[in-house]
Amino acid sequence: MSKYNPNHYVDPIYDAARKWCDTALAAERSVFADGKELWTRPLLDELDQRFVKNLDAGEGDFLSKLNVQLSEGSPTCRQLMAESLWLLLLFPSNVGAAKKRENVLEIWSWSGEGLDLTHPLINDDVLEGIGSAGTAYNTHRWRELVFLIGAMRDFKTRDASDREQIASDPWAFSGWLSGLPEARNRQLIHILPHLLFPDTFERISSEGDKRLILAGFSDTPEKEIRKWSTIEIDRALLDLRRRLEHEHGTDIDFYQEEFESQWKTQTKNWLLSWNPSRWNWDTLAADRAMTISGEKADNRWRCSSSKPREGDRVFLIRTGKPPKGIVAVGKVTRAPYDAEHWEQARADAGEMTRFVDVAFDSVRDATMDEIVPLEDLQSREPSQEWNPQSSGIEIKNKAARTLERLWKALPLVATGTTAPKGGKGSGEALPKKAAPPLNLIIYGPPGTGKTYRLKNDYLPRYEDEAGDRFEFVTFHQSYAYEDFVEGIRPVTEDGTVTYEVRPGVLKRLCERARRAPDMRFALFIDEINRGNVAKVFGELITLVEVDKRIRTDTNGIRLATCKGLEVTLPYSGERFGVPANVDVIGTMNTADRSIALLDSALRRRFRFEELTPKPELLESIDDGEGNTIDLRQLLQAMNARLSRLLHRDQTLGHSYFYHVKSFDELRRVFAQEILPFLQEAFYDDWRQIGYILADQAVEEELQLVRARTQSAALLFPKADPAEISDGEAFEIVREDDITPNAIRKIYEPPE
Repeated sequence: MSKYNPNHYVDPIYDAARKWCDTALAAERSVFADGKELWTRPLLDELDQRFVKNLDAGEGDFLSKLNVQLSEGSPTCRQLMAESLWLLLLFPSNVGAAKKRENVLEIWSWSGEGLDLTHPLINDDVLEGIGSAGTAYNTHRWRELVFLIGAMRDFKTRDASDREQIASDPWAFSGWLSGLPEARNRQLIHILPHLLFPDTFERISSEGDKRLILAGFSDTPEKEIRKWSTIEIDRALLDLRRRLEHEHGTDIDFYQEEFESQWKTQTKNWLLSWNPSRWNWDTLAADRAMTISGEKADNRWRCSSSKPREGDRVFLIRTGKPPKGIVAVGKVTRAPYDAEHWEQARADAGEMTRFVDVAFDSVRDATMDEIVPLEDLQSREPSQEWNPQSSGIEIKNKAARTLERLWKALPLVATGTTAPKGGKGSGEALPKKAAPPLNLIIYGPPGTGKTYRLKNDYLPRYEDEAGDRFEFVTFHQSYAYEDFVEGIRPVTEDGTVTYEVRPGVLKRLCERARRAPDMRFALFIDEINRGNVAKVFGELITLVEVDKRIRTDTNGIRLATCKGLEVTLPYSGERFGVPANVDVIGTMNTADRSIALLDSALRRRFRFEELTPKPELLESIDDGEGNTIDLRQLLQAMNARLSRLLHRDQTLGHSYFYHVKSFDELRRVFAQEILPFLQEAFYDDWRQIGYILADQAVEEELQLVRARTQSAALLFPKADPAEISDGEAFEIVREDDITPNAIRKIYEPPE
C-alpha cells in the first residue's frame, strides 16, 4: 500500500485528513470548532482579498507579515487561515510538531478566541508528519497557501454532484486539483491526494522524485516522463508499486535503501568472490572487528569487470569450500584499475590483473557468524548467477533487492569472538616490488583522499617484516635543502662549538637504497607544493629524473654500465646520485596552489594523478527529526557553486563528510571545518560565502551566516554621513543553533 511507512506511525494523520475531507471540504465546517462554518465561499473570498491579493514582500518572517495582512479581517477569516495552515503542515516531517502547533495556535489566537492545547487534531501524533516536503515547501509556504485558497474557491463554485465525485473518487480529485492554474509547480497536488487517498497515491511530495522512480525501474527515460500528465505519472507509479509488492511479497517504500539506490543514486550492484582455498584473507579478523565497531574496512579486490564505479554497492560471496554464501557488503571507492598480480610469482613475471578498491561496512566470518547461504540465493533468485567463475559480475536489480533484505535480516554479529588467523600472504595484498623508478604527485582539492591514497595504496609496498623501506616528510615554508639533502649542524663538545655535516632525509634513504639494489625504497612527501621546491631539491631536481638514476651493486658501488648522473654535494664534497630503486611520491593540495604554478622543473620530472571529490561515496544521514540529509547532494551543490565562484581546484573533498554518521557530527564539521575553509577561500568575503550556503534565498532563521546593519550614527556620533555610511557586520551561527533545514536548504533551495 502507498501509505506503508517504516519510519512513522501514520494512522492518526490519515484520520485527521479524512476528518478534514468529511467536515471542511464536504460540509464547510471547522475541524477545530464543532458546528462552526469556516470553509465557506464568502470566507474563502475574504482570505483571497486579505492574503492572496495583498501579498507582503517586505521584511519580517511569515507570521509577522501574515498578521499585518489579516489585521483588518474578520475573526472567522483568521480562524480559517489557522486551519488552512494546519492542513498544509499535516504532511511535512521536516518541521517539528511543536513548531507546527505553535504556528496554528498563534494564528487562531488572532481571532480573539483560544484553541485548547489538548485538542486531538494538534497533538504530536497528528503533527509528526509522514515525509519530507523539502525546504522550499516550508520557506515558501505562502505559495502553497495561495494555491490552496484558490483551489477551495474553485471547489465551492462547482455543483453538488461534481463536489461529491471529487471528494470521493481519487482520480477525480487528482484530475481536478492538477488541472487548476499554476498547479504543476505546486507540491500540494501530490500531498493532498496522498493524504486523502493514501492507498492510491504515493507518499511523495515531489514530481521530480516520482519521475526518477519511474525512470529507475523502467526503460523510459526521465526526459520522456516529463511530458506525462500528473495523473499519468501517478497511475504508472501505482502499477509499479503493485508489481514490486507482488515480486517481494510485502509492502515496500521507495525510500528504503534497496529501492532508493535503484532510482535516486542510480548505483549498480556487483558480486565479488573469494575462494579461501586459493588464498587467505589475512586481515579478515581485523576487518570484521572494524566493521563491528562501526568503521569501514578498506580493501582492494580482484574484479574482472571494468564497469563498476565509485559508490556502487558490492557483495562478497565466499566460494570454493563450505560454508558458501555472502560474507561482506560495502561500496566501491575506486573504479577498476590494473596492477601487478596478487600472486608474487606472476607479478615477477610481469603479469597484471584488474582490481577495485572497496570499503566494506559489514564483514562476517563464515566459520563463526551467520551468513546469507548460497543455497537460499539460488532458490529465491534462480535467474541470477551466484557462483561465478570470475569475481565482479553485476547483480540484477530484483536479485539485489532480495539479497539486501536477506542480509539485513541476519542477526547481529557477536562481539568478543576472534576469527581464525589466516596464513601469510593474502591474495589481495599489494606487491612489494614495483616497476622502474616512480616519480608521482597525487594532487587535488582538500579532502579528496590524497594522504589516504599515499598511506593505503603506496606505503604498504615498502613495508615488510625486516622494517620500513621509506621515509615520510611534510614540506612547509621553512623546510630547506639542509633538511632534505645535507647541511651543517652545530655540535658542542667540551664547551667548544664545532660544525658537522649531517645527511638529510633523502640522502639517508638513498644510502640505504644503494646497499640493497634488489629492494625498492620510497620517499613520501606530503604537501610538496608548500615548500620552495627549487631551494629544497637544489641540484637534485635533475638527479631524480628516471633516466638520470644510478644503479649499484650490493656494496653500494656504482655499476660500470650505469649511465646515471652524480653530482658533488656542496657541504660534504661527496659524489652523490639517486638510485634507481628509490621512488618519490608526493601529494599536493590544489587549494593552496594551482598545479599550473608549480615549479616547471618539477612538473617535467613527475607524472601527476588527480583526485577529485567523489560525492557518490557519501550517503544520507538521519537528521534527528525523523528525516534525512543527503550528504551526496549537499557536497555536489556546494562544489558546483565553488567551481563557479572560485575554481574547481578549490572545492571540497568527500572526506569532510565520509565519516559523518549523525546530525551532531555534521554540525561539528560545518562549524569547525567547512565554514573556516570558506572563510579562507573567500578571504572573509561573507557575501560570497552566503552564496555557497544558499543563505541569500531564505529567511534569517535558516541562514548560517547572518548580516547585521551597523549604524554609522551610533558608532560615530556626529560624523559626516558623506564620509562614513552605514555598514554591515556578519556573524556565523553557533554550532548548536545549526538546524537540519539550514543545511538541507543548501541543496534544496526555495523556488
